[in-house]
Amino acid sequence: MMCTLSLSPIHHRLIQILSGWLICIPLFLAGSLTTANAAPAPPASGTSPGFTPSPRKTPTGDRLRFLQDSSAAAAITADELLEDRERKRVIGRGFADATGNIIFQTGNDRIVGNRVDFNLDSERMVIYDARGYVAATYYITGNIIRRIAHDRYEVIDGTFTTCEGDTPDWAFHSKKTTFQIEGYAHLNTPLVSVKGVPAAALPYAILPIKTKRTTGFLTPGIGSGNKNGFEFSPTFFWAINEWSDATLGFDYYSDRGTRYRGEYRYELSTNTRGEIRASTFKDRRERTTLSDLKAFHISNLPQLEGSLEIFVDEATRNNADRSLESNLDERVRQETDSRATFTRTVPGIPNSQLQIGLRRREGLRESDGQLFQKFPEVLLDVNQAQIGTSDFFFNLDSSVVSFRRVEDRNTTSLVRADLSPSVSLPLKTVPWLGVTANSGFRYTYWTDQKRDSLVGDNPSRDEQKEEGLSREIWFASLNVIGPRFSRVYKGEVGPFQDFKHIFSFETTYDYAPAMDSKDRGLIIPIDNVDSFDDRNTITYGIVNRFLSKLKSEDGVQTRQLLKASLTQTADIAEARREQNLATNPRRPFGDVILNIQSRPISLLRFTHTSSFNVYEDEIDEHSTGLLLDGGRNWYLSVDRTWIRQRSRGNFPQTGESFINFAGGYALTSEWFFEYLTRLNKVANTTLEQSVIIRYRGCCWGFNLTLTDTQDTSEVFLNLILKGVLEGEEAPTFKRSQSVTSEGRFLGGGSVSPLPFDSSN
Repeated sequence: MMCTLSLSPIHHRLIQILSGWLICIPLFLAGSLTTANAAPAPPASGTSPGFTPSPRKTPTGDRLRFLQDSSAAAAITADELLEDRERKRVIGRGFADATGNIIFQTGNDRIVGNRVDFNLDSERMVIYDARGYVAATYYITGNIIRRIAHDRYEVIDGTFTTCEGDTPDWAFHSKKTTFQIEGYAHLNTPLVSVKGVPAAALPYAILPIKTKRTTGFLTPGIGSGNKNGFEFSPTFFWAINEWSDATLGFDYYSDRGTRYRGEYRYELSTNTRGEIRASTFKDRRERTTLSDLKAFHISNLPQLEGSLEIFVDEATRNNADRSLESNLDERVRQETDSRATFTRTVPGIPNSQLQIGLRRREGLRESDGQLFQKFPEVLLDVNQAQIGTSDFFFNLDSSVVSFRRVEDRNTTSLVRADLSPSVSLPLKTVPWLGVTANSGFRYTYWTDQKRDSLVGDNPSRDEQKEEGLSREIWFASLNVIGPRFSRVYKGEVGPFQDFKHIFSFETTYDYAPAMDSKDRGLIIPIDNVDSFDDRNTITYGIVNRFLSKLKSEDGVQTRQLLKASLTQTADIAEARREQNLATNPRRPFGDVILNIQSRPISLLRFTHTSSFNVYEDEIDEHSTGLLLDGGRNWYLSVDRTWIRQRSRGNFPQTGESFINFAGGYALTSEWFFEYLTRLNKVANTTLEQSVIIRYRGCCWGFNLTLTDTQDTSEVFLNLILKGVLEGEEAPTFKRSQSVTSEGRFLGGGSVSPLPFDSSN
């Protein structure tokens, strides 16, 4: 026998006018109090579709008499019982009491008991021998549960947990507990139990009862390392308003000191958001001060068809210590990179883009003291804008940039203006051949130059002079794609239907005459604009593409399974060179480059690049990467890079070879394991390895991270209690770390799974 109480606002007001004290079956807040034994007869002819009382000669009626029987499944006492036959409801007037299998439900609260006393005016209620949940998350039991207000409960001699089942994984037992929804639970002398076994006793406890983003402490992390000592990392989350929040905290290291940190996040609209992160640390061990500042602001400007992006990255590092960094990217970072860019289209110019910005990169650790700055930088580009109704297309690359570069204690400061318009014409030929001709002009002006053409590319201030220098050069190119051959193979393999192989030749001829060759030796090179020189080259190659049709929910889509290209560049000018042949023989052919890219399905990504030196008959470098992504269940990432550095003079041939491996596997729906390592294959040393073990039960979990690098070893732990002390919201493998944006006792950023490169 089940009963539910509910009351709509209109009926609430109506009954208050009629009586003032009511018991309603089913009429309270969100549900209804019903009894299967009280199935009303159809309404009499001519009766109102609303409340229809029983005849006055039998105020309670024979049909309702059983409700007052205390031995029945549900019993109700009231001064008068009325029946709403149309709506199948029973109304009690006056002082009321209900017993039986009673269910109270309103919003996200649901409580079951065998007796309920209810005051309609004050909306207070007492449920005896009760059990249920509040805020859709917190399970409670009690001999008595009092509903003091719509968002406040009092539990006498009861339990509190977020675990399901009669024997929860953890629970708090207390003689008296007060719950404030979106507030806190106050527990008097609670006893903590694990699987029903008492584990700890506390004199008092305060726990959050939060379903919304709100202010509170995040999960504190604890750990220990051979270099840092004992580690403790508490954090406080501040929900400032609906569009911004902040986290404030510190990392305490017993052997080194305390690092203070803070973050501020905002989202003003769907088009504007940002974040600021800062930290400072006075290191007792290294006797230095470390500080970091990172921030970004992104605004999309639909009315201007543009955007504003600002990224701030500043740091101080007086030594090469990396043991405090929380992830691999930070530990290997060699520079800071701050930039601001405003981008928009130019009205009236199709396919145009105007960009105004600045950029500052400054070296850290091994590259400390190096600086590269562009401020301001103005670019105007036009890409393939059709000229009228003709077959010609207009292109423009133009820029004005003020540079400042500090490298190896040499400083270069200059302003450069560059203008490069060009016109291209796609030529209509046979279907299996594509030909595009392109011709243009380039003018570049520098405010500073070298004093002598024999000076190197990084001159000191004494080797530079403030005197203008210009370059004028025309250029042309011819791009040919084809002949192309293709063949279709019918059939199905798994989700793939039919396969197509496309084989094509691709050739590009570039020419720029040797104009102003004497002055070109005076250019101070900064980037690829400065390296634009006379050229007479042919780049040629073969490209293989494998396509298929992939079945999906939206129908069938074409998917490129693999692309493999083999290219080489031949320098015609080098082949004709006559100078210094005895000591410097001609080498007109460049390296043969093999590039393979494959992502047939979202599960698999493969990339490979290698270069072969045709004169040494050796591979100079290669890089291979494989990623198998099983989502929340597993992943595997392996990549290897290898670079040969040839001998020069008295220096022997050396090289670099690194292997990065990362893998994660969900052992069960609750246990997750991850492992990461980096190896230096030349020195046969392990640079870093990390093990992450995570458990996610229905109501609790933990993150355990063990990290070992060449200079430090540490272990870090986060405990998670659902709804009370939380870490990641979902037990899934993540490729990058993120800071939680929700309230209550949330956190766990420092022990999130280590990231791996997913850019390919």
